[in-house]
Amino acid sequence: MRIFILFLLFQNFIFAKNLPDFFKEQNLSGVMIFYDGKNFYSNDFLKAKERFSPASTFKIFNALIALNSHVVKDTSEVFYHYEGKKVFLPSWAQDANLTSAIKRSQVPAFKELARKIGKVKMQENLNKLNYGNKKISKIDTFWLDNALQISAKEQAVLLFKLANLKLPYSKKIQEEVIKMIELKQNDDFILYGKTGFNDNIAWVVGFVYLKKVHSYRSFALNVKISNFKDLYKREEILNQYLNKIF
Repeated sequence: MRIFILFLLFQNFIFAKNLPDFFKEQNLSGVMIFYDGKNFYSNDFLKAKERFSPASTFKIFNALIALNSHVVKDTSEVFYHYEGKKVFLPSWAQDANLTSAIKRSQVPAFKELARKIGKVKMQENLNKLNYGNKKISKIDTFWLDNALQISAKEQAVLLFKLANLKLPYSKKIQEEVIKMIELKQNDDFILYGKTGFNDNIAWVVGFVYLKKVHSYRSFALNVKISNFKDLYKREEILNQYLNKIF
């Protein structure tokens, strides 16, 4: 009975379509959007359509494209070899396969991956995915230098397709990438996702598998953060939404 009542409350809340604005509580401006395959739910539908650089959230699709293009054979193949150059984070100063690179958000590894894919194949895949504005500048910086841009709503649509293995790639490849981006789970749901930060815009994007109803809800959150020390608020706000809704 308790589960049934919680489910009804969840349904009543979701079908209202307007989410609370937890960003204001932190004196921040941002947007959260959920998608269930039919309907969108957001605190700000206009902001959800505004495009920004995807930053490191693009690593999800960089990995998909690399696997599909056979640039790497699987998620365990070591494709990046650290050569001793100065890097932003100590965790980046080591060799990497796809799984370790995405867990560390290892920018140098994904830059090399993009160079291996090449501009022609990368553009073909951006077009096939209909990924944001589909623009490439330099092959190893386009998702960081504001050439490529995507909205929270567009992220949610693509990630819902990934969750349900509906992207234009083999199911096996999609399943491999999904495994790499699992963040946490509890009795109610499994959370999958990827963070990103660029030009004062912080992202968390992904999807939630709801164990009790056996279905997915994709989401995308972006928030303007001027001080790097406040970056943790991105996860705090995400957790507020997850706790409120799920």
